[in-house]
Amino acid sequence: MASHTGIQLRDVTKTFPARNGGPDFTALDNISLDIAQGEFLTLVGPSGCGKSTLLDLVAGLTTPTSGQILLGDQPVTGPGLDRGVVFQQYALFPWRTAQANVEFGLEVKGVPRKQRAERAREVLAQVGLLAFAKHYPHELSGGMRQRVAIARSLAYEPEVLLMDEPYAALDAQTREALQGDLLEIWKRTGTTILFITHGIDESVFLGQRVAVMTSRPGRIKEIVQIDLGDRAVEDLRSTPDFIAYRRQIWGLLHDEVRKTFEAQEVVGVGYRNSRQAGFRRRSRGAGRPQASSGASTGEHDCQTSGRCGDLPLDLGSRAEARLGRPGVSQPVERGALSAVATDAVG
Repeated sequence: MASHTGIQLRDVTKTFPARNGGPDFTALDNISLDIAQGEFLTLVGPSGCGKSTLLDLVAGLTTPTSGQILLGDQPVTGPGLDRGVVFQQYALFPWRTAQANVEFGLEVKGVPRKQRAERAREVLAQVGLLAFAKHYPHELSGGMRQRVAIARSLAYEPEVLLMDEPYAALDAQTREALQGDLLEIWKRTGTTILFITHGIDESVFLGQRVAVMTSRPGRIKEIVQIDLGDRAVEDLRSTPDFIAYRRQIWGLLHDEVRKTFEAQEVVGVGYRNSRQAGFRRRSRGAGRPQASSGASTGEHDCQTSGRCGDLPLDLGSRAEARLGRPGVSQPVERGALSAVATDAVG
């Protein structure tokens, strides 16, 4: 079993360049956070606050503008086999069986065929899918596919497991079942886990601590210690302690969510004004070939450049361009390519 490592973020800031020479856009501002070796920490915050950007930084898929990220005492300089990453997308290769998907990281690492097959079957058994080892992704349910993705990350025994809303697309029953499975895996392996979520209940159920983020630019507002014992209580979510933690975290989030909505309304007004201005320009230029394309409108700018005004869109996602991928219409999901980047760089 791997020796597990803690995570340290020291004064981490991440900015993105704005269009037309405007001021940089700050996604994360002065984040300092310690995650202990073997800890399960959940990170919750309003939409667009930079949660996924933070996970990208720890995964080494992008670099901070300032500050430092350490795994143990080593700075993060890029992806590596010391970190496993599980994305919201299932991130599986459709032409590989469940077992072959799990073997992929081991294959890249140079593990002999017999050993990697044994290890893949071992971790598939841990997630309850050994009977489906020879099935292809399209033959599995959504929950099964996500368990295969988790098994792949566990197969090469990473020191840290990074999970970006892995259950968000699943139905409620499957999600709760997989949350329980993940806790059991964590108890057996002792892996350090950073789990990103929008769900307050999920953050309380899984985390030993819950880090609550502010609205954009993302900062750590407060860290809540969760003491629910070993979580073996039947219907834990209905217990008074669980309800109290849920109320506490919602109290911390409420104002931040409101600020996010207010900021979106301001951006929306600016965007509508941009579209109206573009329409007026096109109307004034009716019949002129140079004005017929509509290339100067706010709508065109959003669709082609991924930005509205001076605000980059979808800062939390791992942009396709960063992975050299042409677009989301391709048959292989972005998460699969990200997993390849993470698995293949040791």
